[in-house]
Amino acid sequence: MTTMHSTLLAVGILAILSTAPAGAAHPLRAAVAGDQVPSTLVAAPLPADDESERAALAFAWALDPAQPLQAPAPHAAISRSYWQQVDAAELQRGLALPLTAPDAVIQLSPAPGARALSAGSLQLRDPAGRSSGARSIDARALQDAGMPASDGTRMLRTGATSMAGVYRLQSRQARGRYVVQVLEPNSPLRLEVQASQAQVLAGGSVQLQARLLEDGASAAQLRRRRRDLGGAALLVAPDGRSWPQRLLHGRDGSLRAQVRIPADVGNTQGLWELQVFAQADGMLRDGKVAFAVALPTARFSSTATPDSASRRVGLALQVAAAGRYEARGTLYASAADGQLKPVAQAHAAAWFDGPGQGTLVLPFDQAALPAGFGPPYELRDLQLQDQSRMAPIESRAAALRF
Repeated sequence: MTTMHSTLLAVGILAILSTAPAGAAHPLRAAVAGDQVPSTLVAAPLPADDESERAALAFAWALDPAQPLQAPAPHAAISRSYWQQVDAAELQRGLALPLTAPDAVIQLSPAPGARALSAGSLQLRDPAGRSSGARSIDARALQDAGMPASDGTRMLRTGATSMAGVYRLQSRQARGRYVVQVLEPNSPLRLEVQASQAQVLAGGSVQLQARLLEDGASAAQLRRRRRDLGGAALLVAPDGRSWPQRLLHGRDGSLRAQVRIPADVGNTQGLWELQVFAQADGMLRDGKVAFAVALPTARFSSTATPDSASRRVGLALQVAAAGRYEARGTLYASAADGQLKPVAQAHAAAWFDGPGQGTLVLPFDQAALPAGFGPPYELRDLQLQDQSRMAPIESRAAALRF
């Protein structure tokens, strides 16, 4: 008895006591720009706390063909804040904090071993050198309000009539290191950080873009800000490892980087981050964007077996590591005028004991076909997920026509 026996058993269960699609094998369409298709596979251990479901599952539901589907746009993170890690000497001298709008929030958190500072020992002076009159809130009040504030944290809030300019945060009693975070919810100045894709394979690359935007600014003011824009970036893995990234100026005034993902992504679950630390014309902004990184533990083989009569689609799978894998896709059908419209979505998942070949079947026959629709069909937005490692492995915008 080989290890493939359990895989074939899972596929049989997935078929729910019915036969696989009876049609001839069709080649999947060649990958195009924007698709994610592994070129090689790797064997990866299961997470130590893996509790993946072993039972196979397949289902489908109907879509309204009159409602077009929109591909999600790449997420852009917007920041009106920045943070710094400072030592006691900087706070004793007076830490410069540029503010661009009234009613700013400044949070001071002591690092482990640093002295907690009382309200009386902490001063915030405005650009004219006067006491800012900022309201002070301690860690207990923040915790009572439901905020995740560590002991010793103190928050200062400038008033609604406070002026813009460089403030100074000072404490002669500072000892150790501190994290200072500044949030300006009313600021017209914001940093937009965007990654070119929400998922990438280990060893692949992602493009990073950071743009400085300012509400109410003239074109000349924006050009000046962007001309002065500089900064640094950091790629951060879920296990805490990080890699500095070089930012270059784009023609549109943004900062850009081509970020290479390491082949060794580790075993820690979670999203990766690209963090940007920017400054322009004396103003500071930090932002970050998250994305998924997947080990290519499986992929669709080059063929699929669709059945036009039943609308079931069998997807051949090549597996390099044990785990639970899920296929999902959207079926488009032809209307009377020949236009393709979305009519159903389907998911299918099963456990695979180890390396080998297998099949996942998308049961579009479980969803009733709208009146007036029929073949030819097209399978779009085809995806393969490694559920055991919470990783999106493969995606194809247009996979098959039958």
